[in-house]
Amino acid sequence: MGDGQPTKRAPLTIRALTDADRQAIAAWHYADDLSLYDPGPGALELRAPDHVALLSEDGTLLGFGTMGADARVAGGRYDSAETVLDLGVGLCPAHVGQGHGPAALEALIARALDQGSATRLRVTIAAFNGRATALAHKLGFQPSHRFTRTSDGRAFVQYERPVTSEPATR
Repeated sequence: MGDGQPTKRAPLTIRALTDADRQAIAAWHYADDLSLYDPGPGALELRAPDHVALLSEDGTLLGFGTMGADARVAGGRYDSAETVLDLGVGLCPAHVGQGHGPAALEALIARALDQGSATRLRVTIAAFNGRATALAHKLGFQPSHRFTRTSDGRAFVQYERPVTSEPATR
């Protein structure tokens, strides 16, 4: 990583969340603006099939994935919920910025393909989160709606892409 570019990471493994995973996730705290992603005690309620653990090759919990309604942000436009599957990824704060994002989202997309009913995939990202926005673009997501969450005035952007067997990398 000496050139400032993240190294290519191995594919992640997905499995059901355990109680230990949920407890670890509930304790995660992000720095600065990213603190809006702090899972808090709500992580203790994350359950299959909509929530999964994302593991490294050696079994380390790198993050979790969310599919469906729990990946949505209040105030967004979700009128096409029957044909669009919402996705969300939360990485352990200690692993943010280490190049795990692409493998995490690609693993969740692969899992979504197994779900079979959606024709499009959607992610909702805080507008200030340039790293997540760049990842969404890299994997073929395009902006579809911008909104302000009324509870705190934060801006978010929804991104969509067709369901395909291969992510559209650029």
